[in-house]
Amino acid sequence: MKKYFITSDIHSFYTPFIKELNRKGFDIENEEHILVICGDLFDRGNESLKLYEFIKSIPKSRRILIRGNHEYLFIDLLGKDLPDYYDHTNGTIRTLNDLTNNRYGNFCDLITDKKLHNVKKWFLSDEWIDYYETNKYIFTHAFIPLNINPLSYTKHMYSVDTSFLSFKANWRESTPKEFENATWGCPWKLAKAGLNKTGKTIVCGHWHTADFYNNLKNLKVKYDLYENNPIFISKRYRIIGLDACTAATNKVNVLVFNEDEL
Repeated sequence: MKKYFITSDIHSFYTPFIKELNRKGFDIENEEHILVICGDLFDRGNESLKLYEFIKSIPKSRRILIRGNHEYLFIDLLGKDLPDYYDHTNGTIRTLNDLTNNRYGNFCDLITDKKLHNVKKWFLSDEWIDYYETNKYIFTHAFIPLNINPLSYTKHMYSVDTSFLSFKANWRESTPKEFENATWGCPWKLAKAGLNKTGKTIVCGHWHTADFYNNLKNLKVKYDLYENNPIFISKRYRIIGLDACTAATNKVNVLVFNEDEL
């Protein structure tokens, strides 16, 4: 029976990622083991090259790769003449340096490196998808695309206000830009607002799970962002959160499903 290992927001922290994969029993040689990454593979950490080589070593048929907002940031940076400030603060420049073994000080030389060309080609390939759907679950980075009232909001879903949003019955038919915008949404706020009317559970990353626990559970003791971000599961809100805020905790969450559970 196939076994699915689902994770998200590794952010170039290869070592804790591999540690948790091994703890959960992932075997790269096992043809029944499938890895699902719900976005944000790179940035922030210092092990982008190791992570890239590991992911590429897994047979294509056994890896499911879902775009996150940092995948879009990465591709966007490779098309620029000069980086913006957020390319530094988000760690994307660090990713480029790591993927070229820190050989370049000049940005123009950096982005023309052959290895980066191959990475960009990979990121733009049809292997990367916006969501992966099963009978019971929708795996995505943050949330599914929603209807946005243009009179109330004109940018994207990265907002604490959900009043301008409504469920989009034909969300699967959304434009590439709508799927990109959805990678910035706050999943626990959108779930709490009742905007998941798919009948399925959304499995996502993007937002540290401490906030899921602190806002969707009636807790006497709050979860600490910098210490405790375990996998969050809510039947009531039909959402599972995976982001362990690895940059702060040095941990990566991995959820395991057998094929018959999906």
